Amino acid sequence: MLEHASESRHFRDYIEQFDLWKGLTAAQRDELIAHTRYSCYAKREFIHRGALAHSGTLHVISGSLRIYLISEEGREFTLYILRDGDIGLMSSISHLNSVPCDIAIEAGKNTELFISDTMAVRSIFAENIDVRACAYEYTIARLSEMLWKLQQMIFLSADRRLARFLLAESARTAGDEIRLTHEETAQYLGTAREVVSRLIREFSQEGLVETARGRIQILNRAALKERAGA
Repeated sequence: MLEHASESRHFRDYIEQFDLWKGLTAAQRDELIAHTRYSCYAKREFIHRGALAHSGTLHVISGSLRIYLISEEGREFTLYILRDGDIGLMSSISHLNSVPCDIAIEAGKNTELFISDTMAVRSIFAENIDVRACAYEYTIARLSEMLWKLQQMIFLSADRRLARFLLAESARTAGDEIRLTHEETAQYLGTAREVVSRLIREFSQEGLVETARGRIQILNRAALKERAGA
C-alpha cells in the first residue's frame, strides 16, 4: 500500500461525490462514515484476492481498479473496471453473497479509494429502501456490463472486439485518444497481449489508428466502425 504524503483523506469530505448515498438519514450517514477507511495503492498492487463477500464496498477517488477472475490455468477474465467516482457494490448485495466466486481486485494505476465495511453497508440497505433500490440499479448495470463482455468473447472475433472496445473507450472519454497500453487493453478484452499488439499493428497499417507509448489515437472512426461491424 502506498504511503500518502499528506494526511489521510476523510470520507466525510468526499461522500457527496457518490450519488448513491444522498438518500441516507443523518444517523445512517454517520454510521457509514464510521465504518469507512481511506486507502492508497500503487499500480498493479492488489486491493483484494479471495471471496467476493469479503472485498468491501469500494469508492474510487482517483485512479482505476480492475476486477477480474483467474482460472486454474492462470488465465484472467476482466469483469469490469472502476474509475474516478465509481462504486464497487457487488460484495454488499446480500443475495450475491452465496455465489462461490473468488475475485482479484488490482489497481490499474496509482489509486486512492475509500473502503466501507460490507456488513455496515448491508445494514443500511436493510433500513433504507430508497438507497437499496439505487444500489440494485448500480449492480444491475455492472452485471449487464459483464454479460455484454461475455457475449462478445463468445461470439465476436478478436479484431471486432478490439475495434468495439476502442470506440467505446473513445465515447467514454469524449476524445480520439485512448490512454491505455497494449497490456491493459488485452486485460480488459480477456486476450493475450501479443494478440492486441498484432491487431493494433494491422489497424495502424490500415490507417485506422496510430500508437505511441501508452496511448492509441483513432484516425479513421468510420473505418473503425466498419471493422467493428457497428
